[in-house]
Amino acid sequence: MTTTDTAAGEIPQFSIIRTFDAPQELVWRAWTEEAELAGWLHPFGVTTESVSFDVRVGGRYRYTMINEETGQRFPTGGEYLEVKPMHRLVFTWGDPDAPADAAPVITLTLIPHGEHTELVFHLRGYDGQPGDGFVYDGWDEALTNIGRHLLRERLG
Repeated sequence: MTTTDTAAGEIPQFSIIRTFDAPQELVWRAWTEEAELAGWLHPFGVTTESVSFDVRVGGRYRYTMINEETGQRFPTGGEYLEVKPMHRLVFTWGDPDAPADAAPVITLTLIPHGEHTELVFHLRGYDGQPGDGFVYDGWDEALTNIGRHLLRERLG
């Protein structure tokens, strides 16, 4: 499920909602542990060596995506603004050295449903639409990768 909200004069933003066949703890780890994040961002050229996290309010994270065809590097990162383990993670996203007040903000809300977890991914600061070939589609693909990664984790 997807939603967008970009009425005139409002901050551009969109949400993507997914339910994963994984408990809340595994979904949380996918976003907060270096090896886990590299596991689902691997199709974007991210390796564990390029990932660093300090998951606490005011802590920073960074990783580098590499275009395998061109070799172009895309350093990405930001600052954690809110950390409620297993439930909510809010962080800036984009240039790893951008000031927090000038960067797009991602809010992840994890809602447990037994052995499944609903993830509400909300990005404020970009107007994304399905089929845009840019930010929305990139995050949509990343969330698909998380689902595959979580399935591999569960199956061992």
